[in-house]
Amino acid sequence: MMQHPFLTLIETHSAAIDRVCRSFCHTMEDCEDLRQDIIVNLWLGWSRYRPTAKPVTWVWRVAVNTGISWRRHRQRQVETTPLEGLELPDEGIDRENREWLRELIRQLPTKDQKLLRLYLDGWKQDEIGEMLGMSETNVQTRMSRIKQKLRKLSAID
Repeated sequence: MMQHPFLTLIETHSAAIDRVCRSFCHTMEDCEDLRQDIIVNLWLGWSRYRPTAKPVTWVWRVAVNTGISWRRHRQRQVETTPLEGLELPDEGIDRENREWLRELIRQLPTKDQKLLRLYLDGWKQDEIGEMLGMSETNVQTRMSRIKQKLRKLSAID
């Protein structure tokens, strides 16, 4: 028996959905709730989905937009993103400095954290732009500003 293409899409992009959930949520229960909301929204949009773009792009767009709406409805939560699942480059970063860098990133606005997460996950700037609904030039500019903010936050007074 053949599996429905929607189920294949969910299975294929499950890790991406989980990363979006972790970036918006502070608890596992919230992650599970958001994951369900994302899957429902993907299903509701399935009939309108046209494979003119990569499926992962469509999944990311729906997931991020669902996360933004979910966050808006839970305004009592802190506006930071937990970074437990964030993989930082291993080259030359010891454990203490890795935690220090994570703390700097936590101080960034949520939108900057999301862009940085995609960048550190290895996405290309044009793909990030497509996922977040912005131009590649805008992604480059925002990445430059994020780096400036991190330099400023890391400066010892």
